[in-house]
Amino acid sequence: MSVNALFSEEVALLVCDLVANASTVQDTGYVDCSKYNRLAIVVHPVSLGGALDVDIEQATDTSGTGAKTFDSGGKDVTVLQTDTKPSIIEINADEFDVAGGFDCLNVEVTPGGASYWATVIYGKDSRYEPVPTTNWDAVTN
Repeated sequence: MSVNALFSEEVALLVCDLVANASTVQDTGYVDCSKYNRLAIVVHPVSLGGALDVDIEQATDTSGTGAKTFDSGGKDVTVLQTDTKPSIIEINADEFDVAGGFDCLNVEVTPGGASYWATVIYGKDSRYEPVPTTNWDAVTN
């Protein structure tokens, strides 16, 4: 980490999924996380019609092969209808089932009623420099 580095040089935006008025299960889709040592999943509640049940799944590729619960459900959270602040789930790469070849991640959100929220996944501590900036629309410093 460099104190002079831009945020966008050290953190990759992997998913930014804004969900509007959904009342059924929503998935981010499987994301390749193999290039990062750390991940952060941020769930931003906007207007909730009920609690959000957030489950993390892992797979061996982005098509979802061999999908299973991440960390035996230890990273799953519930965002209450009254919650107004984002929830963050932090993951280290070694928490994946590395021996089984798992390195892809899906965030499954089940709303308790018609809801608006955003799910954002960031990759940090890139294993290969530089961090890609293709998902940022613009970088200004």
